[in-house]
Amino acid sequence: MHKDILKLPNILTMIRIVMSAVLYLLFIRHFQVPGSLSPLFLFILYIVIALTDFVDGIIARKCNMVTELGKELDPMADKILVFLMLFAFYRIGILPLWIIIPVFARDLFVNYLRKQSRRRSLHFKTSNLAKAKTAVQMIFIGIVMAIPALMSMRIPEKLYYFLADFLTGRGIRISMIVIMLFTVYTGVDYYLKFRKEMKKM
Repeated sequence: MHKDILKLPNILTMIRIVMSAVLYLLFIRHFQVPGSLSPLFLFILYIVIALTDFVDGIIARKCNMVTELGKELDPMADKILVFLMLFAFYRIGILPLWIIIPVFARDLFVNYLRKQSRRRSLHFKTSNLAKAKTAVQMIFIGIVMAIPALMSMRIPEKLYYFLADFLTGRGIRISMIVIMLFTVYTGVDYYLKFRKEMKKM
């Protein structure tokens, strides 16, 4: 296992986890604050982290470097990024806590199911539905971060106020409620598959 840590995809994944924590701290401190760390810089940093996820996946598959450690680290890195940024949105007042708590609870529940599956030697892989859930969450976070980045540029006044109203209004909350419900549904889907495998034993 210790040799797997030194493989490039796993190193990139660990770097991604550290970068996610740095992004969270910078976002909380510099969100919509004039200076060198503008919303555009934070958005670009988020894109870099997302691209790192894409790159380490390609390297792992193309170079035959898929490891058990990598299978654990990669989804963990995605969850850490999503958790940190959703919590950051709560901290700055974009999202209420009650919307993001079910997202956190779902992943804790699924992790519990995974551990139970390993103990019972059950086949339990990431479903396409769960992958879609992660992609939707990442796109949502990217959009939320892109809005202040656009607002920091020279744009028409009407567009500026439209983006400001959307960011602080119902649009963002409704979008996140839909994502939250979809996230919870994927957790229910995991549970039903777990029950199905248990019945086969």
